[in-house]
Amino acid sequence: MNEQENVKVVQEGYRLFLTGEIENLMPHYTEDVEYIVPGPTDLSPIAGRYIGKDGVKQFYSKVGATFEFSVFEPLEMIAQGDKVVVLGHYQSKARATGQPLNIEWIHVFQLRDGKVSRFQIYEDTATVVAALNNANVGAV
Repeated sequence: MNEQENVKVVQEGYRLFLTGEIENLMPHYTEDVEYIVPGPTDLSPIAGRYIGKDGVKQFYSKVGATFEFSVFEPLEMIAQGDKVVVLGHYQSKARATGQPLNIEWIHVFQLRDGKVSRFQIYEDTATVVAALNNANVGAV
């Protein structure tokens, strides 16, 4: 697929995420899709490596249980070959602690045959872990 088609796949994925249609995301992933989420797994319930469509569903379930988003915005998409890099921003609250988060992020998608085969998040994990554990954001 060309870069514009890859961007459309990613855009549709964000649309489905934002409307809560997680099950409808599954046709946009390869069977062996891999999600990489940074952070210490003992301090962040969403951190880790998720494999396959069941892993992706598990990830989104954890995200919903962990965060309450007020803003989630993909702001810019950069495509080259089979990769799409997305720069974005979210504001949320950690459900367990009530701590607010204001995070800028980068998402990197690898596509294969028009489907997402790999997804990796880059964000300020220290701030996320602090909010999840009710710690001083600057103290981690």
